[in-house]
Amino acid sequence: MISNVLLVEDEASIREAFALKFSEKGYMVQTAKSGEEGVDILRSSPPDILVLDMVMPGMSGIDLLKEVRAADLDIPVIVLTARGTIKDAVEAMRLGAFDFVTKSIDMDELFLSLSNAARFLALSREARYWTGRESGRYALDRMVSESQAGEALRRQIADLAENDRVTVLLQGETGSGKEYVAKVLHYNGPSGDRPFIEVDCPAIPSELFESELFGYEKGSFTGATGRRIGLVELADGGTVLLDEIGDLPLPLQAKLLRVIEERTIRRVGGGAPFPVNVRFMAATHRDLRVAVREGRFREDLFYRLNVVTLTIPPLRERREDIVPLAERFLHQSAQTFRKKILRISPAAQRLLRDYSYPGNIRELSNLVERAVLFCSGSQLETGHFPADLGSVGLPGRSSAPSPILAEDSRTLVVSYRMGEDSLEGVERRLISDILARAGGNKSRAAEFLGISRWALDRRLKGERPEESKSAGESGNDQGPEGGIPQNPSRRTASGQT
Repeated sequence: MISNVLLVEDEASIREAFALKFSEKGYMVQTAKSGEEGVDILRSSPPDILVLDMVMPGMSGIDLLKEVRAADLDIPVIVLTARGTIKDAVEAMRLGAFDFVTKSIDMDELFLSLSNAARFLALSREARYWTGRESGRYALDRMVSESQAGEALRRQIADLAENDRVTVLLQGETGSGKEYVAKVLHYNGPSGDRPFIEVDCPAIPSELFESELFGYEKGSFTGATGRRIGLVELADGGTVLLDEIGDLPLPLQAKLLRVIEERTIRRVGGGAPFPVNVRFMAATHRDLRVAVREGRFREDLFYRLNVVTLTIPPLRERREDIVPLAERFLHQSAQTFRKKILRISPAAQRLLRDYSYPGNIRELSNLVERAVLFCSGSQLETGHFPADLGSVGLPGRSSAPSPILAEDSRTLVVSYRMGEDSLEGVERRLISDILARAGGNKSRAAEFLGISRWALDRRLKGERPEESKSAGESGNDQGPEGGIPQNPSRRTASGQT
């Protein structure tokens, strides 16, 4: 992407030299010789990036920066100065400048800042694109809420969505849809067109937590060759979801508390903190009150997060929602795998309604998607679901027993009826059951079966790869971790409510 840069500089020699250098680097350049002229250009044809001199006669760089912010123009602003001071830098950053750069002949620092601004711009545009796509997916009227518990949750979300400043704590079992609820709150509120950034707290190493969330400055540590924008800053104007915050170590909880309280961040290696305009939500499957009593969670952080708590009911308490959710997952998975599966049979619907779902909505999504993989007809039948749901054989065939567990809970006894069952059918039932017991994780299921992830994928597609080490058939040749994709993206499927 070629960025359009507006350079506002009162000294003609510097303006012409910088404009030439910018053009040589591939930027499209407009110039203005004063702050007043810069305002006129901004109003008529806003650029992608604004570079302005701090000290100019008439309207100064700071005055121009104030005009930009007052007009709510969402463009990165780089402030130039020949004699930079900490006071000037603090003032520029306070007003929302992207960077503060001292004028230099070699211009390396300025080019790096321009490159970072262009990257930030691209990420922001990408976030806005996906925000537009996501907003329809998470519309409030698309929530499945036919049960009393689901309808009560929908009403709570509707009441909270309009207040986009209140901090919300989402509590519920794993897979119950906490992330989905967070997105519904975000996309149905006043800031729905701004970024939604999810932070997977346990997944970020402790030593990288600050730099990932708050960013860092060039030279702040070995390998920091330039400035990096943190996740909180990228979410400016939008929402940050702190997922599984109950698993965050105590030292990092203290750092997070300051940010939530003051709504300011300081990049690693940076100077004074600067404000951020974000809404914080937190999600956890743990009981944080118990964690506070046991000393595993800071009490002050708990009360800061616990402004409003939404408890997401487990799927077993929302029986009326099971079939509508399953039908939604069916249509999404059928589209993904290009299959013409139109419905779920009445018997299969009863089967789904009677199951307890320890993995909640995420497990239901996995079950339906796996069933779609094995279905070759126009509707899902009980035989397309694993044995622990009480499934029977495929329609048109006599009931075929699925593998059962022996007493040691790790041994599957496979039943084979001579003259009735086929080897392919037994293999399919075995793979189906192993995949279900692996929670839909194909890499784990392949390990249980003693084959590679590649070989399992081929079997799921109905292909028959040769069992040889040259084809990757060894216990040590495992593919990357990951389960069956839950609809086009993991988050959508794991969060449907």
